[in-house]
Amino acid sequence: MRQKLRSVLCLFALLLVLLPVSARANGLPTSSIYISIAGMNDGIVSVALLGNEPYDNPPQNPPEALTAALPDGWYVWDYAPYNSEQVFLWTIPFPSPFRAALLHEDGTVLLTGEAERTRAMQTFTINAQTGEISTSPIGIGLLKQFVCTFMVTLLIEAAVLLLFRFKLYENLKPFLLVNLATQTLMTLTYGRILLSADWRQAFFWAFAVEAVIFVVEVLAYARFLRGHTRARRVAYAITANLVSFVIGTLFITPVYSALAHLMY
Repeated sequence: MRQKLRSVLCLFALLLVLLPVSARANGLPTSSIYISIAGMNDGIVSVALLGNEPYDNPPQNPPEALTAALPDGWYVWDYAPYNSEQVFLWTIPFPSPFRAALLHEDGTVLLTGEAERTRAMQTFTINAQTGEISTSPIGIGLLKQFVCTFMVTLLIEAAVLLLFRFKLYENLKPFLLVNLATQTLMTLTYGRILLSADWRQAFFWAFAVEAVIFVVEVLAYARFLRGHTRARRVAYAITANLVSFVIGTLFITPVYSALAHLMY
């Protein structure tokens, strides 16, 4: 029993390492733009988000060198200092189309071409030499999202499996296959909506997709898990789904933030 308890504690410790420790109060993602700077980026002091119409709540006192370099018809919607980190996050109304501007220490400004935000949460990469701005295809985002959520789900549900005193090595095949199937379904439905729509629509579909997965896992685990009674297998499936759903909801914003760092 002590060995199993140590195994469970180790799994949860690993889970805490993988998940960022901070979460927003509502636990839900907001519409966001992540911007990465690629190439030689020495001398950049700030990055700005530009729109082709004035913003109702413009930032206070943007750098004069930045505003002086703006082309006609473009306005500063937001800006942030650059401290050698690769990602900037804006969670404000977004202009469409938008441009970005890189302000250097010597006062020079590099402007990107126009870009369109096509997903609720999207990463753009700016080439620091040419000003070219690009974004990852949604397929790459879905693949990395799948890997991230699949690994976290395995850790959570394996811990619950051990707490219910099932032998992992005897149930490894059904455990992996069921999670592979359900996480694929989750990624192709809710995961795609999460990247492509606002958080309200994504939150609604999270419950709908989770209900289908809940039924699938209860039936699959009741049939294919080895050891203990059918009632205990069903209880495990219910508990594992509830724990996964609660943790996933609480940590969905920092998990996506961590995922965004991997999408370049």
